[in-house]
Amino acid sequence: MRTAWRVARADLWPLLVTMLVVALTVGITVAVPTQLSARADSAVRSAVAQADPPADLVVTSTYGPGNSDASADASDTTASVDDAARAMVTAMPASLRPVLGPPTAAASSTELGVSTARLPAGGVLWMTYLWAGREPAVRWVSGVAPGRPGTDGAVQLALSEAVARSLGVSAGDTFEAIKPDRSAVPVLISGVFDAVDPDDPVWVARPEVLEPTVGGPRAAPTTLVAGLLSAASLPAARAALEADGVTRTFRFPVDPRALDYGHSEALVRQLAAIEASPEVLRAPAPAPRVTTQLDALLLQARARVAATWSQATVLLTGLASGALLVLLVAADLLARRRSEALRTVRARGATLLGIAGRAGAEAAVVVGLGAAAGVLLGLAVAPGPVSWLPVVVLVVVGVLAPPAFAAATAARAEARRVSTDRHQRRLARRVRTVRRVAFEVALVVLAVVALAALRRRGVVSTSGADLVLAAAPVLVAAAGALLLWRAVPPLLGVAQRAARRSRRAGPLLAVARARATSAAPPFVALVVVVTLAALCGTFAGTARAGQSAGSWDAVGADALVRTASPDAALAGAAHSLAAADDVEAAAVGRVQPRAQLFGVPGTDEVRVLAVDPVTYGRLLAATPFGTAPELVELADASRQATTRATPGPLPALVARALLGTKPSLRWGDATIDLAPVGRVPDLPAAQPDGAPAAATVVVDRAALTAVVTAVAAARAVRTGTTAVRPDQAVADPDTVWLVGAGATAAARAAAAGTGWDVLPRAQWLADHRSDPLVDGLLRLVGLVAAACAGLAVVVVVLDAAASAPGRGRALSTARVLGLRRRGAARIAAGEQLPPTLLAALGGTLLGVLLAGAIVAPLALRLVTGQSGDPRLVLPWWAAIPIVLLAVTVLVVVAAESAARRRESLGQVLRTR
Repeated sequence: MRTAWRVARADLWPLLVTMLVVALTVGITVAVPTQLSARADSAVRSAVAQADPPADLVVTSTYGPGNSDASADASDTTASVDDAARAMVTAMPASLRPVLGPPTAAASSTELGVSTARLPAGGVLWMTYLWAGREPAVRWVSGVAPGRPGTDGAVQLALSEAVARSLGVSAGDTFEAIKPDRSAVPVLISGVFDAVDPDDPVWVARPEVLEPTVGGPRAAPTTLVAGLLSAASLPAARAALEADGVTRTFRFPVDPRALDYGHSEALVRQLAAIEASPEVLRAPAPAPRVTTQLDALLLQARARVAATWSQATVLLTGLASGALLVLLVAADLLARRRSEALRTVRARGATLLGIAGRAGAEAAVVVGLGAAAGVLLGLAVAPGPVSWLPVVVLVVVGVLAPPAFAAATAARAEARRVSTDRHQRRLARRVRTVRRVAFEVALVVLAVVALAALRRRGVVSTSGADLVLAAAPVLVAAAGALLLWRAVPPLLGVAQRAARRSRRAGPLLAVARARATSAAPPFVALVVVVTLAALCGTFAGTARAGQSAGSWDAVGADALVRTASPDAALAGAAHSLAAADDVEAAAVGRVQPRAQLFGVPGTDEVRVLAVDPVTYGRLLAATPFGTAPELVELADASRQATTRATPGPLPALVARALLGTKPSLRWGDATIDLAPVGRVPDLPAAQPDGAPAAATVVVDRAALTAVVTAVAAARAVRTGTTAVRPDQAVADPDTVWLVGAGATAAARAAAAGTGWDVLPRAQWLADHRSDPLVDGLLRLVGLVAAACAGLAVVVVVLDAAASAPGRGRALSTARVLGLRRRGAARIAAGEQLPPTLLAALGGTLLGVLLAGAIVAPLALRLVTGQSGDPRLVLPWWAAIPIVLLAVTVLVVVAAESAARRRESLGQVLRTR
């Protein structure tokens, strides 16, 4: 034990470096999966919480014909609504109960027309019965709760104060509600109420009960109101609106806090089964229907999580591989430092197995302590289940590498018989060369195949079958390192020939030392870890720049104003916004995400962008999309179509695939012919929610209105129907784009009190960057880049330490012969800098090229939010490893020079 401790203490710092590398690598590989799992859970919850409309589970059912009785009492409502909701709660599968909250039920009429003295233009009315474990709590301002109909048969209805005020009615008043078949339903206002708790979830099913809303275009708004039925008055409403005039809706809200990624797959299957078989919930007949977008949201979230796991697996595989190479270099260093002792022990009769056993015992202690510390560190940072596979691999390699190198070093001490036959010696050299070349060729082929498979398939999961694909970057880096290593001897030979022409001995000594001390394992390890660091740095820079480009791709301007439906008032607002302070340009248009296209095989739907080409062109010129001469061509071609009175084609800018075709576009109830006059310029290729947009067709909004009106007029003449009115909204705008420093403030001021939606580009960018998966992945990229840079420094230090004894003897001898101390430092730097800089430069270049090759298969667009693959961006910090390694070499040289100052002449001249 004491002997082992003395041997370990003599080489304590390489052992501590090994322990540190193992601890940090194990800590990262333990903590990262747990952190990613937590962020996957957050991503699933966030996707559901931010869903609009909400991801509730909704069960709908009509009453059916012949099931209504105007004289029925409240027990009929209790049985058909309240008890039905309770029965579905009981029948709900156990896997869904923790996810779904208590149900709310509503029995609502179809849309009914209503017209009063206060509302002569008419509005839309819903009669609604609401229940959430009980009927909603209200305070009666006047009148009483609705009851069973009187002798006149009028349906009794209660109104909130706001609704009663908007209709101009009060308790005791009557009016007629018009059904879709134009028949009338008498309605009696039994009372006016205030909600005890307006935030009670019971009102969510029909918020118009508390406050009237306005729908439709701003030029012709429609007032939407709802009245409250009681359990006693619902049967009469059902009888008056039979057969399908009242629909029961049971809404089960989803609790995002109860969701997690691990159980989401089972939830998707369960939801699909319920949607296919609503009878499982004992939903009331006839023909109940279950709908929810929770399953679609979970599938989308799972796809994003799977892509993130794939990207993280590539990064972690690279980090673990780099750490394994560093462990091999450290094991090689220990064997080289102990070479004399190992050869002596072997010469005295020790077996190779015994030498390997002692080295293995030492390695087991060192690596075991490092792994234990790493696991504890990882659990302290991110408590949770541990993925033991990378830990086991690191421990096995860390324990087996030192014995293997020690045994190989000791074996080289044995005297070997060398054949005197020149042919036999040549044959032996050929065998060694063939083995080496075969290994290198096999590695290159494996790297090429793995990279080709990765580019073709992409890394889609973290299963064991995909680990080869995840390791493709490491394999490419290793193959490139070996090829680069083969260029080192020729380069050193060129440098040596140049140094021979120098009048000074320093350059020649430096090159000679470099040729004598260069070793393949440290060089290959250095190239690999620098490649991974450059790859991560390039990924980070590309993602950062891509996120900014993604914000332009999704929003299309500095601020976006949208309406739920086309509104002619947006045109005037856009004119005012263009004159606002710090607004460079503003454009208004109509965006139709999905419009039917005919006449082009393979393209059934397009996105139609109806704008003023000149104004929109000025806006594009102020964005990264740049000027668009095609819009000027469209404006010129559309000038005649804007005054068209007879049917004719509509000039349009189309995608390249549509040029030379004769497509037709469905717009509303009219089909118009398109006349492609050019190609669509660079435009936002994503929708504001980040989903890729369909192929885009750009048309002049005024020309579109004229052409559609002419087609409709011709059809009216041909069929004898009513023609389209000139003031009818054909291409009213629904979007305003703003560019400029004051765009966001101006847009919010214009949208105040209108119900328009404002989306600033800066907000989109901030929300996307704060996404749990995106933020977590970019943090991991930075962590792996820093870790690989640190491993590169460790490799340089270990390589320098391995050659330090020989370098010290050579430089000390040279100093005895007259070499100055400064000259010795220069020789040491000249020995170590060229191979290090060659590895750093080669690794950086290889990392950048590798990043460009795998940006698409790694689906980096999911990180940037772009509709397509991001453009590769090389940030300045990708060169940090080069500078860092150069500084490391200079620090090592300075440390060695300082250590040699204490050497005496006797020590240098002593026979060793």
